[in-house]
Amino acid sequence: MRPFRQELKFLIHYSLREMLLERWLRYLVRAPFTNEHAVTPILSQYYDSPDLLFYHEKVDGLAMRNKVRMRQYSHRFERGATTFLEIKHRHNDLVRKYRYSYKNFDPEIHLDPANWEIDDKELESAILTLRERHNLRASAQTYYQREAYEGAVEADVRITFDTLLIGLHPHERLTPMMIHDPARRLMADTLVILEVKATKGIPPWVYDGVVAAELRQKTIPKYISAVEALGLLEISAGGIYA
Repeated sequence: MRPFRQELKFLIHYSLREMLLERWLRYLVRAPFTNEHAVTPILSQYYDSPDLLFYHEKVDGLAMRNKVRMRQYSHRFERGATTFLEIKHRHNDLVRKYRYSYKNFDPEIHLDPANWEIDDKELESAILTLRERHNLRASAQTYYQREAYEGAVEADVRITFDTLLIGLHPHERLTPMMIHDPARRLMADTLVILEVKATKGIPPWVYDGVVAAELRQKTIPKYISAVEALGLLEISAGGIYA
């Protein structure tokens, strides 16, 4: 279990990304596991109850809520690739993440939570309790490209810029056609999701950039947008999702 961290999220125009990076780059280093441009693909499979409880907790603005997902830093869930099963527990702007790593991943487990096996006792209790309590099943997938940096001095600080956000049904596999199809996008090409995360407090140089860019906290919640774009609310209401 990771410590609680503070998260700030903003929806910005691409031009502001360039301005902020110009201000911040002296304080940052490229995040591990990214390419020479600090970019990595991220594919996440989310899980929810038959009535989409986690979706409604977010939409209703509950201060305390959960999110369960499986994630690979790849374009598709690949056998044997390092894969992370995560719970994100949020209390307002504070987030605690439980993360379990599958070293020898079998793609079948990301479609059916009944196949999850966890050999970490603390994580097993947290994750499997949510699975049983809410009868979790695969709901929406999201794919995006993340440009990621970490603090050069403040190692707990992480700044990311997310683009090319796409929603997929659980059994869909991402294709080049989907990536280049504007109809599959969950936000405009000119927009970027900026996230700032820190466990020891957001440093002053970050706030200086936020003030200079006149940013106001607002984002596109990836899972929420995917649920709505894929029509999962209608499917759930019709009893098909159950």
